[in-house]
Amino acid sequence: MTIPAGNRFTITITQIKGSGYPRVVRLFKKGFLVKRLVSSDWFLDVEQAKRFADQLASDLQNDSGLQNVRSRKPGWVLKRAGH
Repeated sequence: MTIPAGNRFTITITQIKGSGYPRVVRLFKKGFLVKRLVSSDWFLDVEQAKRFADQLASDLQNDSGLQNVRSRKPGWVLKRAGH
């Protein structure tokens, strides 16, 4: 599954065959003739992967999400807590 996210970004959700069939959400930045991998996150079920990808797409369309993706700690949290 491919989700467009902003002008130069694409998010893909793929299922890896193997133990437990995990889902991988990958964020790519489109360049001239190439796509560069920006981030890769693994999930155990499709609902979590889809929610994460939708949240990532909405953040990237606001032009503030890329800094959050690059500077975040490992895990799901993209938006900074208010406290």
